[in-house]
Amino acid sequence: MLSDKISHQNRLGLYVHWPFCVSKCPYCDFNSHIHKDIDIKRWRVAYISELRWMAEKYKQKATQPAILYSVFFGGGTPTLMPTCIIEEILDTLEDLFIICPEIEITAEANPSSSEIENLSAFKSIGINRLSLGAQSLNQNTLNFLERGHNVNDIYRALDVASGLFKQVSADFIYGIPDQTRKTWKAELNQILKLDLSHISAYQLTVEPGTQFFTRSKKGEILTCNENVMKDLYTQTNDVLKNHGYETYEISNYAKPNAKCQHNLLYWNAQDWIGVGPGAHGRFSISKNRRWYSQIRRSPDGWLSAVQKNLHGVEIQDEDDEPNFAKEIILMGLRLSSGIYLPDWLFGNSEFLNLNWLKQFEADGLIATKDNHIRVTEGGRLHLNSIISRLLN
Repeated sequence: MLSDKISHQNRLGLYVHWPFCVSKCPYCDFNSHIHKDIDIKRWRVAYISELRWMAEKYKQKATQPAILYSVFFGGGTPTLMPTCIIEEILDTLEDLFIICPEIEITAEANPSSSEIENLSAFKSIGINRLSLGAQSLNQNTLNFLERGHNVNDIYRALDVASGLFKQVSADFIYGIPDQTRKTWKAELNQILKLDLSHISAYQLTVEPGTQFFTRSKKGEILTCNENVMKDLYTQTNDVLKNHGYETYEISNYAKPNAKCQHNLLYWNAQDWIGVGPGAHGRFSISKNRRWYSQIRRSPDGWLSAVQKNLHGVEIQDEDDEPNFAKEIILMGLRLSSGIYLPDWLFGNSEFLNLNWLKQFEADGLIATKDNHIRVTEGGRLHLNSIISRLLN
């Protein structure tokens, strides 16, 4: 039975990156480029070629066979991706992997009119979960973030999506200058009325390589101060928790049975492969080593490389123990439930600063039991500092 196979095989995820957007948001540091006309046949062949190459690489190196548990179409803006490419990717997967019967297939979308029109087609070809880049229900915030949609577009998109997909998530950003507990609480109340199964609420950060970063270097204040940001984070957790959402990750909140299974693969240091410009992949090749890949970021460079080599991988190597340990801690402590550390890592002073671990535990910022470690609710306010010290 397939259920018996699943219990004895690795869970595997696939990330597919579509690199194009209608415009570049000033805070975005993802590998995204302004949308242009493309040769659909050429791009379709390239995605399938790289997918087959990656699948073969996985079968050559992975520790054991896998069940494909999730697929995530990210970007960029995947709803700009020709549906024929998505459909062929999904059809090809059936030739390459054992597919979990309850596989989660997510696509990111923006609430523009043209993209809303594509949602029905996405549903028909197999997408079963939608993640909408709403970002705010406050028009002033949308203007500040230079989003190309308005609040009414968000409501219209969610109305359509909720009639098509069982699981609908939306992203929101908080922490803009002059934002207060009062204004954010009002927006949270509006968000709750949407009755989403999953909410991602991210603190606004200024990342290198973005327009906001350039503006901040010139002295412009683009986020609220640190103390206000902590207050807004605590408020977000409290409000959503009181309305039935579990804070299962530092920025993600879910109703029962609505956690994003694909992202859980990342946070639990499990296996995934990536295809498309700028995608990354990692999977285990032994109990304490992983193979990782990084694909060329340039869309044109990627396309040329795939046509020449059947793949666009720019960097491929094997993680040694220190790098694998870093990934496990860095990602796993984002989870509210924490993570079980492998025997080779837990209690190993070479990879983990045990003095800081004991101090954080004494301060009530971390809880440990056997090989399990998690950051407490109070510790989440200091997560970056805790991780940096644990990893020396």
